[in-house]
Amino acid sequence: MTLQKSREIADSRDKTWQQTKSENTRAAILEGALACFYDLGYRATTTEKVAKRAGVSRGAMLYHFPSRLHLVRAAVRHLNVQRLQLFEEQELKVNEGAEYTRVNEGIDAYWLQLHSPLFTIFHELRVAARTDDDLQEAMALDHQELDKSWAKVAASLFPDLAQSEDFDIANLLTMFLLEGMANRGITDGTIPNKMIPWLKTQLNSMFADVSDIGRSTVKKSMTDE
Repeated sequence: MTLQKSREIADSRDKTWQQTKSENTRAAILEGALACFYDLGYRATTTEKVAKRAGVSRGAMLYHFPSRLHLVRAAVRHLNVQRLQLFEEQELKVNEGAEYTRVNEGIDAYWLQLHSPLFTIFHELRVAARTDDDLQEAMALDHQELDKSWAKVAASLFPDLAQSEDFDIANLLTMFLLEGMANRGITDGTIPNKMIPWLKTQLNSMFADVSDIGRSTVKKSMTDE
């Protein structure tokens, strides 16, 4: 499994060699944890297997994460950061140079993200959390903060659409519909793709109230304020 390269890999500027090494080791462990969740499943993942996958010693693992619970909490946070980074990067690419947010292309980009290992891992953890109190707590701790971050990033990525009265509900509709379809695909391989054209039509209709507002216009007004 190949995961997106994390921005959390240490930047060596203004840091000692030891600090850089420590941060890179921690990042490698977290990447190893996600890889194990994907390949082995949450239940079969142990700290020993993660250490082996990350290529670190047992001592290094215990130094950064004294227990499995510490590792799980950090891995959940790492996963959420990775998913948000991927969303931001792909949607920025889709709308590069656009005066009006490219709604249809943005939906296609998000749909592709839901076919990445990151979403598969998220689905794996969400299902496992139902009967695992530690994992449930770890996911709950980060869920509220993730929702806030996601909403903030979405408003920044789509400044023109964010002026619509239906912006929040449109985001929820997109997230719940596409993630639900992706979950169905992971579970039984059946994906009702005909829902995507419907979603595009629905969102374009919902954003009709801001169809004449350009991205640069909103950004300029925000700067002037």
